[in-house]
Amino acid sequence: MDYLYKLDATSLGLTTAMLFDEMGYGNIPPDDEIVGLTNSLLAEAVGYAAPACTFKLYDGHVDATDVCLDEGSVLHTSAVISSLLKGSERFVLFAATAGKSYQAYQNTLKAEGDILKCFIADTIGTCIVESAGDQMERLLEKETGGMRHTNRFSPGYCGWHLTGQKELFRLLGGSPCDIELSDVCLMMPIKSISGVIGMGPEVTEKKYGCQYCELETCYKRKQIARKMNQKFKQEA
Repeated sequence: MDYLYKLDATSLGLTTAMLFDEMGYGNIPPDDEIVGLTNSLLAEAVGYAAPACTFKLYDGHVDATDVCLDEGSVLHTSAVISSLLKGSERFVLFAATAGKSYQAYQNTLKAEGDILKCFIADTIGTCIVESAGDQMERLLEKETGGMRHTNRFSPGYCGWHLTGQKELFRLLGGSPCDIELSDVCLMMPIKSISGVIGMGPEVTEKKYGCQYCELETCYKRKQIARKMNQKFKQEA
């Protein structure tokens, strides 16, 4: 069964504090100009966002490098992701997006040529889609009675090749939440996510794979490193 939800952008709980953290400010507060512009753009951007999420459940198992679904399909993930999905008996294929209208909003700002506005809007879009992904997990937990589940893993990270999007999108019906896949497997709208979550009584919940991943440029790795540095400075 497919589950599809259109979300209310105002219910995602976005705050300027979240945005400043994503921008990398940490303990250094932004100046008044940045604060004012961010508040203004956040209020404006929420009006353009049309967040949505979808997920589909499959029975299956995981082997050394792949997720093998009982209906016959195989997701060639990676050894890293397979280790983090260990114990899964069901798999959740998902997608979430900030929406085509948000992409149009970003395109308008880009045409205006204001780099700072584009940067802030890009950060807002990232927070919108990640928050939509978080809400998708809460909806998943409600639908499955709180069954244990792993974190979410996406093509392009932890060794899962970006071309894995093709099979993922096929299993999600082709264009989940009206997200289109380009010839080089990039999603449009850009502010979209997709991937897999493992479920089962023996899975490790919410364990992130940064200690195993070799992708040094991953934004999650940088975000975690930044927060750890902040913690060490506070304790020093």
